[in-house]
Amino acid sequence: MRCAVFRAMFLGNWKESNESEQIIEHHSYDAFFAFLKYFYTNEVDLQSDLALELFALAHFYQMTDLQKECLKIIKRGVTVENAASIYDKAVLLAAEELKELVLKFCMEHLAGIVNSDGFKLWNGDVAKDFVLHAAQQGAFKK
Repeated sequence: MRCAVFRAMFLGNWKESNESEQIIEHHSYDAFFAFLKYFYTNEVDLQSDLALELFALAHFYQMTDLQKECLKIIKRGVTVENAASIYDKAVLLAAEELKELVLKFCMEHLAGIVNSDGFKLWNGDVAKDFVLHAAQQGAFKK
């Protein structure tokens, strides 16, 4: 099988190995369909707004090739309006490559990012993480 998590799940002693059906929660039908399509065809065909959700699925199931494909799509679709939410998701997933990609964009558009609605919604931990990384990137030099 192409996915180590699925291999362990279905061939190991997990409860899922004895069940005929699995319920996947917290992901949309479209994102999971794109995940399965990639799983069977090696093709990524989706709108950029689903790329972050597909990245989260690929991250959870440890499919690094799919994560890389999603990063390419996310990179093309990142904007001032969605950068904060993408950064928030990257912190939540502890996805360093995604976080660095978005941080670079944020440094190039810092004024717009801190004035965005997404930035205002960050909790203290995400905001602190962003400010620390921004400082390391030289955002606050005199």
